[in-house]
Amino acid sequence: MKTTLFLFFLFSFPAMAQEKIPDTIEAGWMGKAVCEVLYEDEKIRTGTCTYPPGVGQDRHRHGPYFTYVISGGTLRVTNEKGTFESTSITGNSGKSNGTKWHELLNIGDNTVKFLFIEQKY
Repeated sequence: MKTTLFLFFLFSFPAMAQEKIPDTIEAGWMGKAVCEVLYEDEKIRTGTCTYPPGVGQDRHRHGPYFTYVISGGTLRVTNEKGTFESTSITGNSGKSNGTKWHELLNIGDNTVKFLFIEQKY
């Protein structure tokens, strides 16, 4: 019985200790905020995220969201599938059903800025 309890606790602690992945607003870049909330209620949150050259966003997650590119550029994106480059074009928009996690880095010469609307339900 003591061995069983010990094994239960031994294997439970790593699962409990897993890091919570922050959301879009909680995650910044090297301790500094890159996103700003413009409006939030119980159903949606809208805001902007701004990435000057050489700046990105630490690992974060998203629920379903819509995004509009205010200022385009090239980002290096890392997620559970790997690392790739993504070029956003000013004026483009899109939607996503959410992201478990990803990290971003602006590898271009332009400041990249997005408007987002996240669904909270």
